[in-house]
Amino acid sequence: MTIPQEFINAIQQTNVPQFRYYASVGSTNQLALEWLEQDAPDGAVVFADHQSAGRGRFERPWVTQAGSAIAVSIIVKPETNEREHLTLFSPLAGIALVDVLNQHLQIEAQIKWPNDVLIQRNKTSGILTESVWNGEQLLGLVVGIGINVYAQSIPPKELVQFPATCLQDHCSFPINRFDLLKALIQSFIFWRYQMDSPEFLNQWQKTLAFRGEKVYIKQMDGTDQIVGTLIGLTSNGDLEILTENNQKHSVTAGDVHLRPAGPEK
Repeated sequence: MTIPQEFINAIQQTNVPQFRYYASVGSTNQLALEWLEQDAPDGAVVFADHQSAGRGRFERPWVTQAGSAIAVSIIVKPETNEREHLTLFSPLAGIALVDVLNQHLQIEAQIKWPNDVLIQRNKTSGILTESVWNGEQLLGLVVGIGINVYAQSIPPKELVQFPATCLQDHCSFPINRFDLLKALIQSFIFWRYQMDSPEFLNQWQKTLAFRGEKVYIKQMDGTDQIVGTLIGLTSNGDLEILTENNQKHSVTAGDVHLRPAGPEK
């Protein structure tokens, strides 16, 4: 297999210690999890040009068509202080991507709590963080990031749970996937070391989708658990909702998902 020189050039401009590139795989996260159980170093990445069996939350499929998207998994071996913030690695990836889109592509994006990135209320990226344990010992995390870059990456409407879009539809100049990947990894590294700072939470709050709007927190079976106005985030990243009887509720990600009121519900 020949690795594109553009990919190699991009990775060499980051602090990635090792990488694995695949023309086609089932799931980059699965390969990264297996690598993590072996000898993968902190910060290693797995990238696939085509991904046939990628996963989102609740085991939803995320298929990456060849040459159309970014499918990358970042291996993290948390430092001692980071072990207090394990739930923040998914929003970390979202913050990193939103920052890159704003700074490099002049695209305004938002984070749909807890782990999607939206452009004009349409999903362009999904994030899935998984962990590997040996008993009570955490071996590490894998942060999987899927990004719709070009039009052919958008799945058919009947296969999506939320309206989808791609980056190129919102950018006035051609996007280079590998330049975007380089910037994303650099941004991920930067924001990783801000996770225990007020700026991290402030950045997440600023880019939080549907703030001030009526939302539905739904269980996996589709039933409404909480209906109310999205206030923002608590200090530990939970979602804060003001219900219609003026009661505040904090919601953890768990087995629930967020839907705005209106046609997207």
